[in-house]
Amino acid sequence: MIESSRYEEVLQIRLCRSPEFRLTATVSAYLVDGLLIDSGPAHTAKELVGFLEDQTVNTVVNTHHHEDHIAANAFLQARFGAEIFAHPLAVEKIARPAELYPYQVEAWGDPVPSRARPLGPNIATKNHVFEVIHTPGHDRDHACLFERARGWLFSGDLFVSTRPVICRPMEDFWQVVEDLKLVRGLSPRLIFPAPTRVIEDPRERLGKVIATLEELGGKIMQLHEMGLSPAEIRQRIFGEENPAAARTQQQFSSENLVKSFLKRSDLAARSGWISILWTE
Repeated sequence: MIESSRYEEVLQIRLCRSPEFRLTATVSAYLVDGLLIDSGPAHTAKELVGFLEDQTVNTVVNTHHHEDHIAANAFLQARFGAEIFAHPLAVEKIARPAELYPYQVEAWGDPVPSRARPLGPNIATKNHVFEVIHTPGHDRDHACLFERARGWLFSGDLFVSTRPVICRPMEDFWQVVEDLKLVRGLSPRLIFPAPTRVIEDPRERLGKVIATLEELGGKIMQLHEMGLSPAEIRQRIFGEENPAAARTQQQFSSENLVKSFLKRSDLAARSGWISILWTE
C-alpha cells in the first residue's frame, strides 16, 4: 500500500505491505526534482513504479543497502532508465542477492539485485545540490543527503526513534550520537526520515534524542564497569527482553542495544561519556 504527502517541493511516499504492517514496517521514499531517495521494499516495488508513472524519475539514491530501501531499484531502472547511486560500501551488497531472516521476508520481501554507482561528495538535480553526509551509526554504508539552500535533510534510518529500546546487531549507538551531532550542526529546517513522519523545526528534537542516548549510554557503561554482562545490563535497564526479539529471530532486541553501546567502550570512556552518573 502507498500513501503520499507533499512538503514544499518534496513528495513523501509511504510504503508498506498492508495495513497490518503500517506501525512496524512502513518506510518512506522521497521524490524531489527527479531524484528519488530510497525505493522501498519488495512488497511495494511494482506498485511504486505504477504510482510514479506520471512523475519524472531520473536518479535514485539509496541511503543504505537494507532490503526495505532498495527493492524497486531494478524496476525503476527498467521503466525510467534511472541511474542508481549509493555509498561505495553499499554498491556490492545491492548488486547481490540479499541474505534475509524470515521476518525480513515477511515484512518487506526479498529485493531483486540491482546495479548502483558509488556516490560522490554530492548529487545534483536540475534545481538542487544535495550534499552526501556519511552517517555510519545505523550501518557502515549509511548516508544522508542535505540540501543546504533549503535546509532539507534526508536522513534514511539515522533518525528512527526518540527513545530507542531495541536495535539490530550492526548498529553502533555511540556512532549514532556522533552522526546526530553532525547533522544537528548542519541546522536542518526539515528532516525527512525513512521510518517516521517528517520532522519540522528539528533542532530541539535532535537535542533531546542526543541527550537521551548519551544518558542511556552512560548507564550502560557504568554497569559494564561494575562487571555486569550485557544480559544483566539489559535486565537492569529494560527488564525482560522486548517481544520483538522473538519475532525477529533475535535481530531487534534490547540486548543488542546494550551491546551497541559496548562496541566502543574504550572510546566512550576516553570521551568522558562514562562520567554520566546513574543512580537507581
